[in-house]
Amino acid sequence: MSSSNTVPAYRVLAQGRQYHLGVMSALVTACIWASWLISVKMGATSSLTMFDLSMMRYGMPALIFAYFTYQARAQIRKVPLHILGGISLGAGVPFFYLASQGMHFAPVSHAGLLIPGTFPLFVTGIAVLIYKEPLSSQRFMGLAAIAIGILTLLAESFFAGSGQVLTGDLYFLGASFCWALFTVSLRVSGLPPLAATGLLGLVSCSLLLLLFAFGLLDSGVFGANQTLDMSLIGTQFLIQGIMVGLVTGFSYGFAIRQIGAENTAAIGSLTPVIASVAAYPILAETLSINGVLSMSLICFGVLCASGVKLNKIWFFKK
Repeated sequence: MSSSNTVPAYRVLAQGRQYHLGVMSALVTACIWASWLISVKMGATSSLTMFDLSMMRYGMPALIFAYFTYQARAQIRKVPLHILGGISLGAGVPFFYLASQGMHFAPVSHAGLLIPGTFPLFVTGIAVLIYKEPLSSQRFMGLAAIAIGILTLLAESFFAGSGQVLTGDLYFLGASFCWALFTVSLRVSGLPPLAATGLLGLVSCSLLLLLFAFGLLDSGVFGANQTLDMSLIGTQFLIQGIMVGLVTGFSYGFAIRQIGAENTAAIGSLTPVIASVAAYPILAETLSINGVLSMSLICFGVLCASGVKLNKIWFFKK
């Protein structure tokens, strides 16, 4: 009897070379996530607005992957509306708004810890509460470590009297929940990565243009009397449109399909480490002792909460 007869299709993982390719895709995604966090922080302190950055982020996938979305239209129609909403909005405009707003108040290191670092907490909560998946003792220990790491980071901001940083941290937690919703919805939908990415881009661009048309969003690029920094725009377009919009649009979906959301989350725990290390020379941001402690707890928690064993992640897996 095949495993697909006893296990839901979205829980069946790839084997051999395909599994290893999934691991590589997850590693590439973690590195690009870290660069995206830094680019959003740089964009938040420039003349570029949330509309400009998000149109760069979603515009390229909407154009490039629209064909794949059209090709998969019959499969998309079979996906329940709430799952499509989780894909289109979870990693769409609400997520980008919360992440970019948080960057106005808190450092990149906090974003790296609270967005990709804590979304496994929300992923597991959704899986347990909605899909009735069991909660093992290892996963419970991991979730507890993540929760303690979050509280440690929030307590530092609270007791230091830094209300702005605490506000940014709460925005990041909201963005993390949105990303968890996207991750679970993408996994359950079974849609091809490129089709799902095209759908995300099309819905997000439509919503952004609608908000812009009604004057609810403004632009730093198309605004009057703006002096444009073409170097900044080019850098942001490379990271937002090409690397995040196109490359991770495929690599993240591919990793989830090949090695599962749990394994992808475990490898994604490297993101806050990469982001914090890169933020030091680029943005002159340093991580406090409490920040290092929070990072250690959250990374350890993600590995445990993902429910995977280390010898099933790396390349010597058979």
